[in-house]
Amino acid sequence: MGNVSLGWGIIGCGVIAPSHARAVLANAPEARLVGVCDVDMAKAEKLRDEFGAEFATDSIDELLSSLDIDCVSVCTPSGLHAQCGIEAARAGKNILCEKPLDVSRERMDSFLENVHTIGIKLGCVFQQRTRPLHRKLKTMLASGDFGRVLYADLSGKDYRSPDYYKTASWRGTLRYDRGCLMNQGIHTLDLLLWLIGEPVVEAVGFWDHLARDIEGEDTIAGSLRFSSGALASVLYATSSSRGKLPQHIGIHCTKGNIILGSAEPIVELRGERLNLDSTGAINAEGQMAVPQGHEYHVADLIAAIEEDRDPEITGESARIAVDVALALYEASDSRSAVLLRTSSPSGRSAGKGGEEADPALR
Repeated sequence: MGNVSLGWGIIGCGVIAPSHARAVLANAPEARLVGVCDVDMAKAEKLRDEFGAEFATDSIDELLSSLDIDCVSVCTPSGLHAQCGIEAARAGKNILCEKPLDVSRERMDSFLENVHTIGIKLGCVFQQRTRPLHRKLKTMLASGDFGRVLYADLSGKDYRSPDYYKTASWRGTLRYDRGCLMNQGIHTLDLLLWLIGEPVVEAVGFWDHLARDIEGEDTIAGSLRFSSGALASVLYATSSSRGKLPQHIGIHCTKGNIILGSAEPIVELRGERLNLDSTGAINAEGQMAVPQGHEYHVADLIAAIEEDRDPEITGESARIAVDVALALYEASDSRSAVLLRTSSPSGRSAGKGGEEADPALR
C-alpha cells in the first residue's frame, strides 16, 4: 500500500457492522473509522464507543456530508442496500456493500447504473471467496484441471429459531429480506456459482414458509441448468429442528470431485485425493498470513482506489447469485421453469462457460 489513509463510515449498526468496523481497524493506517450511522442512535453510539469512531449519527445525510469520509460500508437491511448505496454514490463515496447487493432486480439495476455513471468504486462482500482453499479450487476449475463440470449440489440445512425473526421487524419480509436463501444461503449459493464459473440459463424450484411465521421462505428446493448443460440441485432451509446439521457443496466433474462443508474437504483428481491447505498460511504471530473475510474486502477496496481498478468482487459479480435466487423464487411463484439471459458486464452475450457471465431475467 502507499501513503493513502481513507476515512471510513458505516451505514447501519446492526449485527454485521462490527465485522466491518474490525476490518477497517485491521487495515490501519490505510483506513480509519470516522463515522457510524443508524436510525437507532443507541446502536450507533454503541458501535462508535466500541470501535473508537470519531462520531455517531442517526442521519445518513450527516454521515455522507462528512468531508473526512472517503468510503462507506453499507450494512443496512438487505432491501435497503441499493437505496443507501445510491445515496452514498451520489455523495461521491466509494462503497463496500454487505451481501446481498439487494433483493430486487430493479433496485440492483439502478444501483449499478448510478455507480458507473458517477464513477465511484463499489466492492461487495462474499467472505467465502477469500478463503485460500476456495481460491485454489477456483483456479484449478477455471484452468480445466477437473475437466468439465457434470453436476453439483448445495445442501444447507440451517436453523433459525422463531425468536430470531422477532429480533428485527425486517427479518423474513419480502421487501427487506426475502428469506433463508437470500439472507443465509446466499453465501453458499455464491460460492457454488463462483467456483463453477459459468452462467445459469434455467431455474426451477419451490419455496415456502413451512415452520416459521414469516412472509419469505424458510425452505427452498430447486434445480439449475448451466450453459454447458451441467445440472445442480439447491436445498436451503432455516426450518430445521436444530442447528449444526451437516451442510455441503458438491461439484462433480469428468476428472474429479470436490466436496466442501461441515466435514473435512474432499478434493479428488483422477482418482487421487489431494491434500490442499484448507486454512491458509499462519505467520509467526499466529495470524493469517493473508487477510480473509471482511478484512480482505476492505483491503481490496483500498487497493482498488489506489490503483484505479475494479474491486475484486464488483456489483456485476455480486448480483449473479441474487439473480439466480430471484429466478428460483419466480419459478416457484409461476410454477414454471424460468429462463435466464446471460451477458457479460460489458453487455455482450457470453458463450458457454463465460467466466464473466451475469445472469439477469428476461
